[in-house]
Amino acid sequence: MRKLLLTSSALVAAASISSYAVADVSVTGAFEWTYYSTSSNIAATDGDGQGVNNELTIKFTNKTDSGLTVTGVYDIDADASAIDESWMSISGGFGTLTLGKESSVNDAFGIGEQDLIDEDLSVIQASASIVANSGEQGAQKSNKLIYQTPAMGGFSAGYSIYDSGTADAATDQIAMGASYTMPMAGGSMMIRYNKQTTDGTTATETEASNYGVKIVMGAASFIASHGESTIGSGSGQTDDRNANGVGIKYDLGGGMTIAATTMKAEDDKDLSGTQNEEYSANLAEVVYTVAPGLKAKVTYLDYDYKAGGESLATNDSGSKTQLTLSAAF
Repeated sequence: MRKLLLTSSALVAAASISSYAVADVSVTGAFEWTYYSTSSNIAATDGDGQGVNNELTIKFTNKTDSGLTVTGVYDIDADASAIDESWMSISGGFGTLTLGKESSVNDAFGIGEQDLIDEDLSVIQASASIVANSGEQGAQKSNKLIYQTPAMGGFSAGYSIYDSGTADAATDQIAMGASYTMPMAGGSMMIRYNKQTTDGTTATETEASNYGVKIVMGAASFIASHGESTIGSGSGQTDDRNANGVGIKYDLGGGMTIAATTMKAEDDKDLSGTQNEEYSANLAEVVYTVAPGLKAKVTYLDYDYKAGGESLATNDSGSKTQLTLSAAF
């Protein structure tokens, strides 16, 4: 009798296990090492250095009998020993619903000249309040709800909500974005728009919007973009920034690409006399794929910063050259 009970229990356990979804699991890693040399008017910035950026991603994917795709992602910033992303998504004919720690949806629908550069370098003082590119601003990785529509004839859109969970000094955020892609003379043209609003006091609430176009023609890609962002509202507004950028990239074949971008950002609220806070940057980059999953990159930045009315910052100009070796597994 005891043997029969044990056998029956084993069969029930086996049946229970088989009723659980068996997911496809992938483990990927991204590892990057950099060496850079900066020439700056500020002694604390001027000089050489090394950097590292390593990441580990574990992804679970399962397709249900009803046709839904359920995905779970656990992304770890290995250098900071911190969880970068941790979310689950449910996808189907209705679109995709994402729950958990993930970027605001304006990040997915953002567009800027820096999108054509692998290593988006910038040299900006921590006390400055200017932006470094013309792309989306204010996308944060926090526990939120995100919805994205399915692709509909080249059109897609998304919406995300973040609830800070507090009544005082709330930082609730709403973000949205849309994208439309169409074929064009053997290539394609993509138009994107996004916006985010983050609650706060009259001195801290923020708003940002970004739009632009990307054209791909054969081996060449081109981006033109514009971004606007503010900090504070009414008499408490401290920053009113706008930025314009242009970028171009060309695939030379044989695993080599070249790219160049230029951008200029201004803050009309940080004004001293006729000079407002201003940052301009020109970037050039060569990327060579040494082998599948292994890339070598040389990136050069020429920049100029004018503090204007930003009293805690100082004028600065210079350049930065960086060598990057990256591996993906």
